[in-house]
Amino acid sequence: MKHLTESFPIEPRHADYDVVIPCYNRGHVVADAVASVLAQDHAPARVVVVDDGSRDGSAAIVRGLAAANPGRVEAVAMPRNAGASHARNVGAGLCGSDWIAFLDSDDVWLPGAARALLGSQATAGADIVVGHFARVEQGGEPGDPECGWDGGDIRAALLSGGVIGPSWSVVRRTAVYAVGGFDPSFHNCNDWDFYTRAAAAGARFHRIDTAVALYRTVAGSRLVNDTAIGAENARRVRAHRYFDGMPLLEIA
Repeated sequence: MKHLTESFPIEPRHADYDVVIPCYNRGHVVADAVASVLAQDHAPARVVVVDDGSRDGSAAIVRGLAAANPGRVEAVAMPRNAGASHARNVGAGLCGSDWIAFLDSDDVWLPGAARALLGSQATAGADIVVGHFARVEQGGEPGDPECGWDGGDIRAALLSGGVIGPSWSVVRRTAVYAVGGFDPSFHNCNDWDFYTRAAAAGARFHRIDTAVALYRTVAGSRLVNDTAIGAENARRVRAHRYFDGMPLLEIA
């Protein structure tokens, strides 16, 4: 496991990528998310920040970020709040690179994240690359790197719960389009549902043993509150045909 501050070896090739950052009432932290991406030594083709009808002035902040970074940051302002899934889909529709990262506006990428996630060894034969993350509670110190998926049977892992997060993974753009993106009918569990449908459609998953993101707990509700997963949405995900025939004892 790489230490959070350890440098990464330079790889000869890295895939092109765009970053989509959905933002809802995150004016106090969204600039951190954008800055963490722009600071990557393997730079994105573009960063699309979608303000999802915020009421806290986030839209103006997002426009300011775009103005300060012409050609690098694109601002999209939705007229009303429609949820993280819709915001991510709008952003994905503006992406043209082979890979898309969906970074939550209250999380940040660590230095070297893009190089680790998009190196040729990580992306070869993969449609979704998953790294590790470190939790940061209310501005405290990062915890130990962790990942909900152990790199084994992805089907069993997804049946157990939402083991992959958008902030510490990248997805091949064709895999996003193949399943129609994120399902707006999910308020909670939309990322869990997305990765499940991607796996069911044949997406190939690869895990790297590198911490790539800080998963931050900040003031206000998250776009996807993974500590309060709705029982009905969890039931909907587990009812997917992808899990047909899986033993009930697999369910956590």
